[in-house]
Amino acid sequence: MSKYKNLMALTRQHGSPSTDAIFLGWQSTRSGDVFALYNITAKGHPLLGSTVTGKTLRKLNLQAPGAPPPGRPVKEL
Repeated sequence: MSKYKNLMALTRQHGSPSTDAIFLGWQSTRSGDVFALYNITAKGHPLLGSTVTGKTLRKLNLQAPGAPPPGRPVKEL
């Protein structure tokens, strides 16, 4: 089983039922800002397994989990 599939299985077992994605980490921009990346875990969603930004999750009406503070400016993508 791939590392990605292990992560998805762990999320389904231990993820919060009120979220539709898991937080993957912070991506840096050239300007030094960062934005959050998430993997969609909503069962049956056409984008299941896709990596998206928080803005995309909101556009898709999916619930995002909390993310730890990055320690620098956050850019909204």
